[in-house]
Order: sequence, then C-alpha cells, then structure tokens
Amino acid sequence: MDEPQLSLEEEQSQQMKEAETLLSIESTIKERIVKLEQLKEDMKPHKEMLQSYLENDPVYREHDKMAKDASKQKSATKKQLLNATAGKAIVDKIEAVKTELADVQEGLSYYLREYQRMTGANEIEGADGELRQIVYSAKLVRKTNLTK
Repeated sequence: MDEPQLSLEEEQSQQMKEAETLLSIESTIKERIVKLEQLKEDMKPHKEMLQSYLENDPVYREHDKMAKDASKQKSATKKQLLNATAGKAIVDKIEAVKTELADVQEGLSYYLREYQRMTGANEIEGADGELRQIVYSAKLVRKTNLTK
C-alpha cells in the first residue's frame, strides 16, 4: 500500500514545522551553552572563598603541608621504581595495550556505524549472547576561541 501523497500546502506546512522545531532546538542549545558558561563563572568566586577559608585554618595548613611532603616522597619513590628495568617493562606493556585498545575501539566504532547504516538496527548481540545497544555520544567542542 502506497503512502498517501501530501498536497503541496501540507508538505510546505510540514517543512515549516520542521524548520520551526530546528530553530527552537538551536535556540535552546545556545541558551544552554550560555547557562553553562554563566554557572562556571558563578562558581569561581565560591571556590576561591572556600580555598581561602581552608587556608586560613592553621590545622588545615599543617595537614596540607604534611600531605604535600608525603606526596613528594611518594612521587620520588614512584619515579625511582618506574625507572627500574622491571618498572619500565610494565609501563611499556601498559602503553602497548592502551594503543591496541584505542585502535580496536576506533575500528569497532567504524563497524558499528556501518552495521547501523546497513541494517538500520540500533542493537547487536555480542558473542557472549548479551544484547548491546549502539549509542552515540554528542559533545560540544569549541571551534573558535572568542575572548571577551
């Protein structure tokens, strides 16, 4: 059975609604970006006040100094251990696995996009029998840096 043909007016009306929806979504995105930036700016003085409050307490300052000294000792010991032959070998193995993991993940992402494009399916059953959903994550990355 064929889909009923839309009249020119109905098609234009539908396109107009879609355009209005798109403009509304774009406006909402822009509003959310402004809100996120404003909240980040609003948080800065509160963080500074908290830091100042903590640093004015003598017990906190002493514990902070002790923690920093302990951290320096820990870092020096870690550096010494990682520079040893056994430590270097383990670090090299971890880096190799991380690289392979990134390559396999990138390949998987490509094949999932192709699978979804070809089948229209948003799910795939793994070799273990578990059903997995194909999910895309969108994030906004600044393309230009406009200083105010």
